Amino acid sequence: MNVRKAVAGDLPRLWELDRICFEPGIAYSPAELRRFFELPGALGLVAERDGEVEGFALGYGDRRGAAHVVTLDVRPSGRRRGLGRRLLEGLLSGLGAAGARRAVLEVDVRNSGAVAFYQELGFRKSGRIRSYYGPGLDAFEMVRPLRSSKRSPAATDAG
Repeated sequence: MNVRKAVAGDLPRLWELDRICFEPGIAYSPAELRRFFELPGALGLVAERDGEVEGFALGYGDRRGAAHVVTLDVRPSGRRRGLGRRLLEGLLSGLGAAGARRAVLEVDVRNSGAVAFYQELGFRKSGRIRSYYGPGLDAFEMVRPLRSSKRSPAATDAG
């Protein structure tokens, strides 16, 4: 599995995977993904196997020292093998190296598996956002402190 930084040419394949991973209304549109990708401080990591995108993570840092996790997508056939953890940790490492001191993300309150996954990685619930994904579809906001690091994101061929 190769993990590398995302480039603009990846966006169509990332959008396709996002549609597989999330239901309509939660999955991002191509324009939304592009907007996040183009934000100052944005970082995307892509995991590929034999030229196929198996997963990706996208986030950005803000001026207040927060690393915002926009999305973490792993192809259903590749889940529960450590890829999501590897992508998220690489993303947070890269955003931390750029100056972020804490990570913030939102997760569907109905997705108990994702909530447990993020808790295993040190995130804690910090609030509930009513109708975040649409009417009646709430999200938990989750936060985690980041260790300061001078290293760049983990983009290696190992794994």
